[in-house]
Amino acid sequence: MINSADLDVKTRTRVITLPGDRFFPEGVTVTAEGAFFVGSMEEGSIVRALPGATQAEPFIEPGANGLVSVLGLYADEKRGLLWACSADAGNGKLAGSAPVGVKAFDLRTGEARGSYDFPGGGFPNDLTIDTQGNLYVTDSWTPRILRLPAGGSALEEWINDPQLGVEQWSLNGIDFDKNSGVIYTANQRAGKLFRIAIEPDGRAGAVTLIETSLPLRRPDGLKVINPDTLATAEGGAGGMAVVKVSGDTAEVTVISEGLDDVSTFAFYQGSAWIVENQGRHFWDPANTGPDAKPPFRVVEVPLN
Repeated sequence: MINSADLDVKTRTRVITLPGDRFFPEGVTVTAEGAFFVGSMEEGSIVRALPGATQAEPFIEPGANGLVSVLGLYADEKRGLLWACSADAGNGKLAGSAPVGVKAFDLRTGEARGSYDFPGGGFPNDLTIDTQGNLYVTDSWTPRILRLPAGGSALEEWINDPQLGVEQWSLNGIDFDKNSGVIYTANQRAGKLFRIAIEPDGRAGAVTLIETSLPLRRPDGLKVINPDTLATAEGGAGGMAVVKVSGDTAEVTVISEGLDDVSTFAFYQGSAWIVENQGRHFWDPANTGPDAKPPFRVVEVPLN
C-alpha cells in the first residue's frame, strides 16, 4: 500500500484533522459554505470543521438523540437539518444503547430535531434526499432501501429487491440524481452499481444494473458529481473512482489509490473530501489490532 503521506501534491492538497485516538470516522457531509460534519462509528458523536478550518471540533455529543455508531450524513440546508444514520454492529462504545435508525439535528446548533427507527432493525448505512424532500436510506443487511416521506413521521420500505444483494454487507452508498430524477446505489460486496427509477407517485420503479468497464472495488460512498457522472470511494483500493454513465453501461476511471482505509466522501469545489477511517482496526481488531494511528483525517482528492 502507498502511504497517504507520500501521495503527489496534485492528488492531495488540503486535509482536515479529526480529534481522538479511536474516533473511527465514517460519514461526512459539507454545506455550500464549506462547513464539514464527520461522524464517529466508535464514539457515536459528530464533529464539525467550520469553513476553512483544518481541525474539526466537537459538535454533537456521544449518544445524543440516540446515536450509536454514526455512518452516513447529509446536510439538508433547505430545511436547516443534519441527517445521520445511526447503526449498530455491536462493536462501538455505545453498542446496544438505542434502536438503529435515522436521526435529525439542527444544522446550526446540533439540537435534536427528530428520530426515526428502522422498522424490523437492520443497518442504516447511507442516505440521500430528492428534490421533493423525501429521504432514502440503504440497509446494508437486507436488499432494501427505506424512505422517509417529506413531512412524514416514520420510515417505510421503498424497495426490497433480491437483485440488490441478499447477503449481509451489500447495499451501501446512495445518491439522488437531480438531473435525471433517479436513485443510484452501490452493492459494496459485489462491486455493483444500480439505477432505480422513481415513479410519478413516488414508488420505486425499474431497477437497472449498470455494466461498468472496470469492477468497482468495494464501493462505499457514492455521489452524483455531474450529469451522468458519479464518483465512488473504493474501500478495496483506498481511493476514488469516477463513473461516467451512458445508458446501461459506464466507464470507470480510477482517480487515486493508497489512502488509509476509505469510507465516504463529500463533494466540494470539484474535489472529493474523503474519509480516511482506518476501519480495519474497528471492524477486524483480532487480525489487524485494535489501535489505529491517529490522527484520523478527511483528505481532499481533486477529481478534475
